[in-house]
Formats: sequence, C-alpha cells, structure tokens
Amino acid sequence: MEALFFYVASAIAIISAVSVVLQNKVMYSVLSLIVALLAVAWVYAMLSAPFLAIVQVILYAGAIVVLVLFAVMMLRFDEKEQRRLRPDLLGVFGVLVAMVFTGVLVSLFYRGCFECASIRGESASIPADFGSIRSIGSVLYTQYLIPLELASVLLLVAVVGAVMLAGRR
Repeated sequence: MEALFFYVASAIAIISAVSVVLQNKVMYSVLSLIVALLAVAWVYAMLSAPFLAIVQVILYAGAIVVLVLFAVMMLRFDEKEQRRLRPDLLGVFGVLVAMVFTGVLVSLFYRGCFECASIRGESASIPADFGSIRSIGSVLYTQYLIPLELASVLLLVAVVGAVMLAGRR
C-alpha cells in the first residue's frame, strides 16, 4: 500500500511539473508548480523526513511561489503578447535533454552506482535520527560547511543587487 501512495505522489509530481512547462498561461503554470512542490513534500513525508517535508511546504510552496506570483503580477504578463521563439525547436531540445538525463540515470542504475539496498533484496538500515533537524544540521555544518557558506554569500549578493536595481529610478 505504501508503494502505491509513493507512485501516486510521484505521478502527481511528474505530471504537474510537465504542466508547469507546457501551460500557456503563467498563472496556471504557477498553480501547477504549487501542486508539484506539494507532491514532493508528500514524498519527503513518506520517506520519514518530516523536517524536509515541512520545509518544502513552508519555504518552497509558500514563500517562493508567493514571490513568483508577485513577480508575475507586477510584470503584468499579457497572455496575447507571449510568443515563443521557435517552439518546435525548444520542444525538441527539451525532449532530447530529458532522454539524455533518463539514459544517464538508467545506465547508472544498472551499473550499480546507486547504493540502494532495498532493490537488491538486502535490508536497508536507516539511522534512528534520519531526517531530524539535528542530523541535517550536523551534516550541513560539518561536511557541507563551505558550500553552505558560499550559498549564503551568493544569496546576500543577490539581495544587495536586487536592492540596488530597485533603487535606481
């Protein structure tokens, strides 16, 4: 039964992500993005990572999508003025990128590069504190300290740049 819920959540996430790209109207695309992010949060919750699920809902489905909605409303997209540059070439390029990505994932899977014990029939050992705030924090501030600090500096530069651009009138 758990596998069925996982496949349903995955299908919803994939279909709504494709809908984000294929929608003609910007607002429908943003609504599809909300559904995709909520489906990903559902998958996180099923993987026993409640902190990641909550962060996914609050940060991405809440704050980021509201920011995108404000940007869409402030830019006043006129649906009649939206024209794609050669949509047939963009579609072909998108399909080719998706096929290459899928091929790489399938080849890695069959070579055994993924360490997935449950697929091989072995029992998977999940730590007791998997997905907790303490375990995520300890990994972020030990193994990934430099990338975390670089990301914070990049976000600071982006905020300062946005303030500078908004101040020029």
